[in-house]
Amino acid sequence: MIESRGLHALLAVAFGIAVFAVAVTGWWASTYWIPLQDVKGAVRAKLDNGASAQFEHVWYSKQTRVGCGYVSVKEPAGGYKGKKHFILFPGGELQLEPSRETQGDAAQQIAALEQQARYAQAIRANCLQ
Repeated sequence: MIESRGLHALLAVAFGIAVFAVAVTGWWASTYWIPLQDVKGAVRAKLDNGASAQFEHVWYSKQTRVGCGYVSVKEPAGGYKGKKHFILFPGGELQLEPSRETQGDAAQQIAALEQQARYAQAIRANCLQ
């Protein structure tokens, strides 16, 4: 009889641990994994050759529904381009980091720098929370 109680207690503890593990796994998947997969899928859909996209440091905010991270895609020649930062907004708008090159005359260089500054402000407002 005593052995039976010990076995029942052990089974109850094991069952409790299993339920806890399933609950934590479900919470983790719904909070982190699924939203990140949704962000990656939306970014892939908007890129040329999106099927080849490789991602790094993808982040998603449930409060603002904004996704941020880095993506690189294969060029037609087969190699991967350098990674670019992206911001995916709730409406599906995708902004990619502008080119860091500032070629041309002074007005073109200023315009390129202003575009980079606007993108940096968008990162600060949406990705650094």
